[in-house]
Amino acid sequence: MRLLDHIKKTILRYRIQSACSVKIIIGAGGTAYEGWISTELKQLDVTSEKDFAYLFSGRLIDNLLLEHVVEHIEYEEFLKFLVLAKRFLSAKAVVRVAVPDAYHPSSYVRALTGVNGLEPGAEDHKVFYSVEDFEYIAVMTGYSLRKNEFFDNRGFFKSFFYDFKDGYVSRCSKNYVGRFTGCSYEYNKMINSVPFHLRAQFSELGISYTSLFVDFVNE
Repeated sequence: MRLLDHIKKTILRYRIQSACSVKIIIGAGGTAYEGWISTELKQLDVTSEKDFAYLFSGRLIDNLLLEHVVEHIEYEEFLKFLVLAKRFLSAKAVVRVAVPDAYHPSSYVRALTGVNGLEPGAEDHKVFYSVEDFEYIAVMTGYSLRKNEFFDNRGFFKSFFYDFKDGYVSRCSKNYVGRFTGCSYEYNKMINSVPFHLRAQFSELGISYTSLFVDFVNE
């Protein structure tokens, strides 16, 4: 480990050990929210038992936030992370996950965000998850699943009450600003690639791009 990386990890451990409530952003990519501790890969590898033991020894995690992180790792690595994290979570702790939605009805959006996606940053996407995948994974890893926002397997959007105290998600129906909100050409490309009977929901609900957005709750 390079000296600078070691120093950063040591500082992170101090922040975690001294925090009133342990709320962690994984793969923060420069994002920072009040009351949350941002981490990057070199500080916290989600599949490393050594990293978890070093950083969280004697502390229990209340919240983990992974927004558009999980699709960058292999399926088996995600399961390993959930099983490993469980050992360090407090009761009722929330692991909030947002990823591209495999059931988004726009073929254009799916091409941009799926495995080896065309959008910048999506070229290394390894898994394209659906809500059913997450239902299965929750059972496999011993979590209960709270489904916040998703498209179902018929292409209809579902959204339920959720609280950003468990993790702010920028790419959800309430917060998304990006390719499809700032450019009518891109928005029309999206809408025109949606089956006709599914288009009305976008204007009625005021949505464009949304994530598959769930909470894995430690029971």
